[in-house]
Amino acid sequence: MKYIIVTNTFKRSLNLVERSIKASLKQKLIPLKVILIDQNKEPLQLDEEIKKNPLFLHEMVNTTCVSVARNSLKIPPEAEWIIFCDDDGFLKEDYSEKLNELITQNTILEIFAGSIIRDDNHQFYTLRQKQGGSLKSFFNCKLLMGSNLVVKKSTFEKLGRFDEQFGAGSYWGSSEETDFAWKAYFAKIPMEYFPELVVYHIRPYAENLWPSMKKAFRYGKGKGALVVKWLKKGKVLVLLEFSEMFLLPWIQFLRGILTLQLSLIPINSSALMGRLFGVFLKIFKN
Repeated sequence: MKYIIVTNTFKRSLNLVERSIKASLKQKLIPLKVILIDQNKEPLQLDEEIKKNPLFLHEMVNTTCVSVARNSLKIPPEAEWIIFCDDDGFLKEDYSEKLNELITQNTILEIFAGSIIRDDNHQFYTLRQKQGGSLKSFFNCKLLMGSNLVVKKSTFEKLGRFDEQFGAGSYWGSSEETDFAWKAYFAKIPMEYFPELVVYHIRPYAENLWPSMKKAFRYGKGKGALVVKWLKKGKVLVLLEFSEMFLLPWIQFLRGILTLQLSLIPINSSALMGRLFGVFLKIFKN
């Protein structure tokens, strides 16, 4: 398995970034390269253990957008697979071995999605991830998350990489991985979700309440815009997402009241407002 591991970072604490990179460098099936795409104004001052590792490559890119950063990737010619991981997540120690087995057993697949497990309680990051399912179903496309994405190099190029209007730091602010999953789905690219491919990740909305509300609004804005983008392309299946994205905040809102998790109320209210804003703005703006 000829593969590279790619992590991009922007304004993330050094200890989280180093945790991620060290886990990638310690994979038993050795990658061709572990690449850090550094979006900070000044290069991160990494541990000597990382900097001196011959597998490690530190690339600087002048952008705040995750999609632009990932699209800047210079893929080694001999690489066949790309693993994308977030800077606040890290690969489980057996990740490369599990992936190699899955590639061998599923030669038709061109994209693999794995599970995101919280590093504090080892629970699934989302209920959708816990339920699992096949990526042959459009409803399950959101199982593919940018913090645990494996894609064939040729497929990454064929799909045109990521849409740079989406993702953290972009105009729409989120949803680049769902957009990528939908591109693959409508292009009939063979892909599947395997929960045994584990990336550990900090808990969702780990910030204080106000930053969490702003993040929920930003993510909502991107999700609303994404649905309109694909509706304009004539893909009526995305109406499923359209219905769900307005229903779920209300469910979470009620859950917050019933379980006295009161932070769920402002966070999901922000998400709902962001989704409405994204829908209406994208209707009138290219």
